Amino acid sequence: MRATRIGFTAIASVALLAGGVATAHSAPGSLGSLGGPTIPGSGTFDVGYWPGQVKPGIYQNPGIAGQDCYWERYAPGFNDPDYAAGGGTFPAFHPDNIVATAVTIEKSDETFETGLFGGNCAEWKWVAPLPHSTGSLGSLGSLGSLGKPAIPADGTFDVGDGLDEIKPGIYQNPGVAGEDCDWERRVGGDIVANGDTQQANDPDNTVASAVVIEESDETFATSTGGTECAEWKWVAPLDHSTGSSGSSGAAGAAGASGMFGS
Repeated sequence: MRATRIGFTAIASVALLAGGVATAHSAPGSLGSLGGPTIPGSGTFDVGYWPGQVKPGIYQNPGIAGQDCYWERYAPGFNDPDYAAGGGTFPAFHPDNIVATAVTIEKSDETFETGLFGGNCAEWKWVAPLPHSTGSLGSLGSLGSLGKPAIPADGTFDVGDGLDEIKPGIYQNPGVAGEDCDWERRVGGDIVANGDTQQANDPDNTVASAVVIEESDETFATSTGGTECAEWKWVAPLDHSTGSSGSSGAAGAAGASGMFGS
C-alpha cells in the first residue's frame, strides 16, 4: 500500500524484517453473535458467497494485546499489484497496548489477507452488510440514516462526547471515484492505526473502507497525505458498548440475513 506501507516501514520495521505473509487457507464462515460469518485472524481468503469464502460486508477486529495487525484487500484493476486497500494497528503506541480495527470487504474484492508482515490479528467479527446508499450528510455531527453522527471527509478531529467531537463507533467510507483515501488514528501524537485505499485504473471506480474510533483515541485524521476521502458514516457502536458487535441499526439481526444476500 502506498502511504500506509510507508508508515509500516517507519513504525513496524522489526515486523517487516521478520517478514512472512500468512498464507494458510483456514476456512472462514463460523457464525458470530448475529449469525454472520467470522474470519480467522491469519491467512489469505477468497471473497465470495461459496462455503469457505469471505462474505462481503463490514468486519471488526478487537485486536490482541501487544500485537500489530496488518491486513490487505486485493481486487482486479489496480497497479500495486491489484492492491485495493490495507491498514494496520500499532498497540505499542497505545496506553492500553491493544487497538481495534475494521475492514470493508466489497463484492469486487478477490482476496483478503490478514496477519501480514509478522503481525497477529484476532478473529474478525461481522458487523454489518455493505450499505446501499452513499449520499453526502454534511458537517460534523450531522445525522446519518440511523440517526447517528457522520464525520467530514477532510480534516483532523478530536474524539469524545463534546458537540464538535467525533463519537466513538464504527464508521464506513464509500470512497470517491478516482481518488485514494488515507486516514490515521492518534493517541498522544502517535499513530495507533492507519489505513488507505488506492485509486483504481478505472477513474469511475470507488473503494470503500471502514474505521473503528475508540474511546481512548485522541484524534482522527482523514484525507491525509493529499488524498480525498468521502464523508464517513456511522455503522455500529463499539463491540463492548452493547455486548454484541452491531446490535442496533444496520448491524442488527435483519442485516445478518442481507449479508449472505439475496
